[in-house]
Amino acid sequence: MRTFMLTTTTLVTAFFNCALAQHSGNANYGSNDYKSKRISAIQTTTSNPEEMTITIKGIYNEKATSQIATFSVLQLGKTAEEATGLIQERIKNVTNELKTINQQISIAIDMISFVPTYGYTVEKKIFNPKTYNETPSGFELRKNIIVKYNNNSDLDLILAICSKYEIYDLVKVNYISSNYDLIRTQMQKRALEQLKVQLGSYSLMMNTDLNKKEKTLQEGFSTSYPMENYRNYQAYAKASINPGQKDEVNDLAKNTTQYYNSVVPNEHQFIFNADVVEPTIQLFYELRVNIKLKEDQLPKNTIVKNNRYYIITAKGDIKPLNL
Repeated sequence: MRTFMLTTTTLVTAFFNCALAQHSGNANYGSNDYKSKRISAIQTTTSNPEEMTITIKGIYNEKATSQIATFSVLQLGKTAEEATGLIQERIKNVTNELKTINQQISIAIDMISFVPTYGYTVEKKIFNPKTYNETPSGFELRKNIIVKYNNNSDLDLILAICSKYEIYDLVKVNYISSNYDLIRTQMQKRALEQLKVQLGSYSLMMNTDLNKKEKTLQEGFSTSYPMENYRNYQAYAKASINPGQKDEVNDLAKNTTQYYNSVVPNEHQFIFNADVVEPTIQLFYELRVNIKLKEDQLPKNTIVKNNRYYIITAKGDIKPLNL
């Protein structure tokens, strides 16, 4: 009876811990590099008797209008003609099938390298009797197939067609957007709206009209692409029992992969498309406004001359004359 209660408690505890792990994710466990941290309040506005600085930051999550996938193609051949002919046939077949699934797909071929290969055994080396150059035992030809497409679903079909002709190496996928100018205008407009609200609030708090104060500003704009934001992840695995001395234990191989880790808006006042799930192009905007609080003692356009006047007394003494 006592053993039964202990087992039940263990199962309940294990189930409870598993439930908690499902909510937080396994990235919090083991040797993974995802760590939670405490964040202090971030200063977005600072001031002193001389001036005041207001900083406004924003993020725009932009879905790619198109994507560019690069596939590496390797071809070996005993002769240069054989290697060239085989790779041309494979690329031609891929190109023809890709155009049949979607006419909007664009394809380009990039030549990478073409090098001879030689035998490793000394006795088998052959030299050209005229030039005395070693005769290659074969040739290695590398090219890239660059495919531009618009829909995420197209990539599955592209992968299937490429693998059909033994093209398995997907080098990278670039995200492209044609809306950068429009996005920058929208972010600038939102930042100015935020600035107008803050100037009104601070004017009430400080009992002065900040809109009439002299200002200088700095503006910044940057972009982060999905391939820059992927992080390594190793699956969390742990034995649930303590083995005895005679028990045989097989270590589980931990799955290693990557996950998309976007920039979170910790210090940003506004964000566009915050609910987008898929990896996106992230654009960042920053507006920094310096407001001069202490007014000049003299009006603007006043010319100050540093002239000094002196008077010579009857006794020949020189004394400064204060005017």
